[in-house]
Amino acid sequence: MKLHTLGTSAGTQPYEGFRHTCLAIETEKALYFLDAGESGAYTAHLCGIDLLKTKAVFISHPHMDHVGGLGNLLWYIRKVGLVRKEPLKAENIDIFTPCIETVDGFMTVLKNTEGNFKTDYTHTTHKISEGTIFDNGDIRLTAVHTDHMPMKNGEYQSYAFRIECEGKTVVFSGDMRLENIADIVPDRCNAFLVETGHHQIEDICAELKAKNKQVDKLFFVHHGGYIIRDPEGGEKRAYEAFGENAVITRDGRTYEI
Repeated sequence: MKLHTLGTSAGTQPYEGFRHTCLAIETEKALYFLDAGESGAYTAHLCGIDLLKTKAVFISHPHMDHVGGLGNLLWYIRKVGLVRKEPLKAENIDIFTPCIETVDGFMTVLKNTEGNFKTDYTHTTHKISEGTIFDNGDIRLTAVHTDHMPMKNGEYQSYAFRIECEGKTVVFSGDMRLENIADIVPDRCNAFLVETGHHQIEDICAELKAKNKQVDKLFFVHHGGYIIRDPEGGEKRAYEAFGENAVITRDGRTYEI
């Protein structure tokens, strides 16, 4: 299983070399996107990642730095297929989101672009709720709500994702509060992809320790300005707080899990 960090910035002002949050899990069979911040598909293609392997897109919450590149992601998948004269490897792309209205808005834009966005495959949008939301035998994904956004009409608007694949467990925090770590991280996991846009590195590590969470590798994503302005300093702090298995992720990198 590969982790591609295609965009690692939180919703900051623009910084050179950092785009909004977009990650992808790649297996031998398929590609699964976690959030769709700006330029995620662009970065993926330039890094040699096959967009035609895309099977599903999981949006943790509808803030712009997590969903702003969804239209371009879907558009690039279609464009790459047309240019290469190759079909999508799946018959359908599943899009999971807490906010159907946001995805509908992007689809409206796409249907008014060239060719009316006609494809040989379909797109199916699913509203996220608590529990297992996807299991195709290749990857299993469970949604656990966070308190980053207030509830709307009695429904949670922000989620973390537990990903089970190839006998390993990976957790993507989405945007969260520190107290959410107790619920979103199991007692043991192989990797935790945790946001720093709202938290200090040391506070995250202290909370994991306080809740007795055993995490093999800690990937810091969704960076706040303090990391973006000084990535090397962030790495030093991460090593001191967690150890050598802490990673300050950067755009366009690939990690084996």
